[in-house]
Amino acid sequence: MNTAFQRLQRDRRGELLASWLQHLTATFDRHHPHPPSLDVQREVLFDALLSTLTSGAPENDFRVDPETDLARHLNRLIAEQARQLANPSDTIGALLALKQLVARALIDMNPQTPMIEDLQWLDRVFDGLSLFAFKSFVDIRERLIAEQSLSLLELSTPVLRVWSQILLLPLVGVIDTQRARQITERLLEAIALHEARVTILDLTGVPVLDTSVAQHLMKTIDAARLLGSRVVMTGISPEGAQTLTKLGIRFADVISRATLRAGLAEALLLIDRRIAPIDEARPS
Repeated sequence: MNTAFQRLQRDRRGELLASWLQHLTATFDRHHPHPPSLDVQREVLFDALLSTLTSGAPENDFRVDPETDLARHLNRLIAEQARQLANPSDTIGALLALKQLVARALIDMNPQTPMIEDLQWLDRVFDGLSLFAFKSFVDIRERLIAEQSLSLLELSTPVLRVWSQILLLPLVGVIDTQRARQITERLLEAIALHEARVTILDLTGVPVLDTSVAQHLMKTIDAARLLGSRVVMTGISPEGAQTLTKLGIRFADVISRATLRAGLAEALLLIDRRIAPIDEARPS
């Protein structure tokens, strides 16, 4: 046991915790929402930190074990801050603020005899925690971004049933390899589910038509054909048409119409349907 930190934990725990929470409220919390649970998480982390300082000897090395209570409490706090779009500098700043408070308290307890070894142990612990916190913050933020990107990807590829046996897939944004795979999977599932004979691919919202996009679309069209669905392509801009022509890209056996309205009319004809005006003459 480290007697200096043990005395600190016994005699000044409440004072240090109050000072740290007050500092965080004045410095960091004004920029982000402050849920009531945040102070509870900070207090739990504070006690875990003091226990770590108390249980270690100044001559020991320090490395954060992800399986310890200290690492788990720190990860919970980081995850909460990442969801609130806080910066990693906020987490590191909170740890450094606590380090300064603890170092000042150590010196105050023995103003005539500075405890160099204890201060060095304090440095090693907080340096390790800062590195661990930064890596954890980056990992958690990347995971949240990946989850949000997947949700946006699913929302950006809706397959709509506009008529019996007719599906509409409006494409918006850039089509890369990952998104093309998702488009194909969702479209094939919808074709099989609704027994669609015609699929309309609307490209009005696709900003760039190049070789890569064309190859992705051709693979999607070929897969739809294997399930027995004809493809009607709509919404290609004049600039996109010129680009595809210059590149020598042709969609063989694919019906193309300038507008979604014309594409829907063509799709209805392919299933022997058409849109006709209602006869205004009704029997009295």
